[in-house]
Formats: sequence, structure tokens, C-alpha cells
Amino acid sequence: MELRKLNRQRNIKTKALKKKLKIFFLKLFYRKKSTFIKNDYKNICIFMHSQAIGDAIVTSGIIKALRDNDFKVYVIIPPKISFLFIDMIKIDGFFIYQKNDFKKIRKLLKFNIDLVIDLADFDTFSYYRLKTLSYIKPKHAISFNQPQNTIFDTNIITHKSEHITTRMISIIKFFSIDSKCQPYLTFNEHYVYDAYIFSQQIKMKNEKIIIFNPFASQRNRSLSTNQINIILTYLNTLVGYKTIVFNLGNEINNRLMKSIEINPFEDAERSFALVQYADIVITVDTAVVHLASALNKRQFCIYNNRLFNSVFENNIVWGPNSNKATQLTTTQFLKTEIGDDITSFDTSILIKALRKELNKIQEFRS
Repeated sequence: MELRKLNRQRNIKTKALKKKLKIFFLKLFYRKKSTFIKNDYKNICIFMHSQAIGDAIVTSGIIKALRDNDFKVYVIIPPKISFLFIDMIKIDGFFIYQKNDFKKIRKLLKFNIDLVIDLADFDTFSYYRLKTLSYIKPKHAISFNQPQNTIFDTNIITHKSEHITTRMISIIKFFSIDSKCQPYLTFNEHYVYDAYIFSQQIKMKNEKIIIFNPFASQRNRSLSTNQINIILTYLNTLVGYKTIVFNLGNEINNRLMKSIEINPFEDAERSFALVQYADIVITVDTAVVHLASALNKRQFCIYNNRLFNSVFENNIVWGPNSNKATQLTTTQFLKTEIGDDITSFDTSILIKALRKELNKIQEFRS
């Protein structure tokens, strides 16, 4: 057992050393650093090698700001988020990246990329982004919180927790572009039609729609079965509301709950389009937060105080960034990379906040 532990520690150190050597050699053969020249760039590539759906939705803000100012914008993305760039996020081109596979990225070379933007800090995926950078060799490259001797030309150092759009705004200011980098999505008309028809079947009964998304891509950010049942039991008592549960393939027992319905759509495209017709969104910390923000929906989102890159407060960096959002959190404040165990979240906090909101709506109607 002790020998296995020592081997594991040695492997970790060996991998770290190999990565350092690889980065060292990339620096040896990369061009000399350049100075940012405002009017010297037209074709921009945003690195999103390891981004998830929510990251991409937020990044749509800077993509739109740049394209609205006549820049050509391309992105490098993992396969799992490509559907967003087919229909929802307007882009000049996207390129799929899978670990150590640079074949598809070669097509980027014909677009003469002038500028690379990398919004991520130095992390475990940095080597692959640096290798891509050395392959493209743009005129200039911008990133954040990289080591002092990085090959990125502009390395912006940030020390405090700020929403990720703050980074985007700081970049577009280089071009004298004034934008809040607000996420912007469009939807394929076929997906919208299906979502619209389903929503109208509910609205015709004079019911408002609540979308409840209790699951994230990681277990430590997903609500427990008990928490889900408590929340659904409350939502089922609401007169004039129908709750649609985004169950993501998980079993939800709603047999005796007349006001609770499982999302009829199995695909992300129609599910996302359905959010357009919601009156209230309730979600854990996942892509639905950023989708609801982009669609300007009233939402209640549950966060677990995790740290982003082991340094910044994720509640802020990847928070909802919307004045229509109420952010609720766990109360352990462990300050770790994975954050508090969300199963410790007190559901009464959410229910109390919802009651207050619904009372406010009732008073407004009166």
C-alpha cells in the first residue's frame, strides 16, 4: 500500500516535470513577443479547448461584441459543445479539439489568425493551449494569470474575484469597443416551434411555467433525491404554475404530483429553447444559470462556494451576472476546489425566497 502511494506521488511529479520541459521547448522555438497594435488584427481565435456549455454561453458575449465590430471570430472547442456553434452562437468558424489531436486545427492556418484570446488561467490544460498557440503563431496573443515567462504577448494579471465577463470587457477595451459582453443566443426555428407548442399547451390553461434543473454535470453540484422531493412537494402546491423538471435522464417520481411534469425533450437544443418560455427558473450551478441570464429570465440559482482555479470565488467568477437572478448558497464555506457538499443546502432558504417572489407577483396583480 505504501509502495503504491509512493509510485503515485512519483508519477505525479514525473508528469509535472515532463509538462514543464515541453513548455520550455515551446518557448525556445516560438517567435519573439510582440506589442499589441490596435488596428493590426482582423481574424481572431478564442481558445476554448476545455470549455463546457455554460462557459460557451457566457463567451458568446465577447464573440458578438467583436463580430458586431467587423472582426472575424473563430473558436477552438471540445466536441461536446459544438451544437451551440451550429445554431445558437453565431461564429465565423469553429474547430474541434480533442486531446493531442491537432489535425482539425490545421485548417485554422488558412484563415491567417492575427490575434488569439485565451480567457483561462494557467491550469492543467495549458500545455495543449500553448501548443496550439505555437502552431498557429498569431501576430499577438492575450491571456490571463500565466507564469511570468509565458509565450503569451499580453499577460493580464488579476488578483481578485470578478465575473468572467470583466476579462472580456478588458480585452475589447483594447479596441475601444464599448460593450457589456452580454451573452447572446439564437435558436433554430424547428427547436423553437416544438418548445413553443409545448409551452402554449400549458399557457392556455392559464398556468405559468417554472423550470427546475436540480442536476449539474458533477455530483457535488447536484441536489440529492431528498432535496429534490422537498422542493417538488412545495412547487406542486402552487396554484397557477406548472413545473417542468430537467431530469437529465435521472429518475424523478412525480406520479402523484399533478403540477409537476418531466421535460418532454431529451435534446439540449429543444430544452434550451423551452427556457425562453419560462416565467421562473430554478437551477443549480450549471449551464442553465447562464442560459437563463442570457434570456433575461427570473431565476433562483444554488451555488456551493467552490473555488475557481483554487483561488477565485466561483460564486462571483461564474455567478449568474443578472439583476433578475437570486443567488442562494450553501453555508459551510469550505473554500475548496469542489466546494461545499450541496446536499447540505437548506431547501427552506429556496422555498422562503420563492414564497417572497410569488407574494410580490400576487401583490402586483392585485
